[in-house]
Amino acid sequence: MTEIEKIPILLVDDRPENLTALEALLEDLGLDIFKATSGNEALSLSLKHDFSIVLLDVRMPDMDGFETAELMRANPKTSRLPIIFVTAAMKESEHQFKGYEAGAFDYLLKPIEPTILRSKIMVFCELYQQRRKIEMHEQQLETVVRERTAELNDSNDQLQLELEERKWAEEALRQSEEKYRSLYEECFDCLFITSPAGKILDMNKTGVMMFGYNTKEEILHLDLERDVYVLPEDREWILSMVNAKGSAEYEVTVKKKNGEQMITFCSLTAVRDEKGVTTSYRGIIRDITEHKRAEEEILKLNEELEQRVKDRTKELERRNYELEQMNKAFVGRELRMAELKERIAELEKAGRE
Repeated sequence: MTEIEKIPILLVDDRPENLTALEALLEDLGLDIFKATSGNEALSLSLKHDFSIVLLDVRMPDMDGFETAELMRANPKTSRLPIIFVTAAMKESEHQFKGYEAGAFDYLLKPIEPTILRSKIMVFCELYQQRRKIEMHEQQLETVVRERTAELNDSNDQLQLELEERKWAEEALRQSEEKYRSLYEECFDCLFITSPAGKILDMNKTGVMMFGYNTKEEILHLDLERDVYVLPEDREWILSMVNAKGSAEYEVTVKKKNGEQMITFCSLTAVRDEKGVTTSYRGIIRDITEHKRAEEEILKLNEELEQRVKDRTKELERRNYELEQMNKAFVGRELRMAELKERIAELEKAGRE
């Protein structure tokens, strides 16, 4: 990239050493790197610059990454700004779901793998370049249209040019949407969309595989209550929570294609139109079956260990009691021996006299 072509990105972390480390991993990509050490500073920079991507640390004092992302989404100027959260809390599943709710496109886990970081950054930089090209081309197109319209009224040549330019812009937009779709499909969590009635309308590749299906067509239009939830009544209380608050997070047991049960942590959000009517539901599912089994196994081992400690304590107490009794018997014997020795001595003395 030349100096003019540098693509701006924003790194946000309250610890300067983390910012320095991230900058070192990206410096040879020729990016225009901006750094912020707080959510407020990040918001200020995002309003002044058109960033291609924001790497946002989750844990920050005063204003954490989730609050910063929500404020960015609330501002029209930054509402479509791609955000990747950086976190070390992989096991804290609720952070992942909260991040997606706040507008995150993806997550990077600490310690950061340089190859994964650079790969993700390059994808968003390419999308940024595509968007900038489309915007510039549309501006040029509008200028050309105005000039040609003034020069050539109802010119067929001008109409043809406009159609070709529009076609080029639509193709570029299609390619951009395909890249976004690829990110959606390859996400490590199950992402899905359902109708208000509970029919599955879309699900990414991860979700299709998670539920044991071979193709997306097999899972589309399945009924959550009939085909997915182990307990059909789960749907009623889940929807009551979502409709009351707009979104909800919960654990629920679902079943795969082969009938095998899977414990999941889910996040569900209602999508509503301008009149407040729910048009669909968007959700995220994570399989936590192994995690739950590990917790149960640890609990079982702890219980077994506690019982073994109790049994061992009782055994030690019993042996200690036996030793005490033996010690008492030994002491009594020694006393009797001393008394006998004294008696013998007295008898011997009396005999000599």
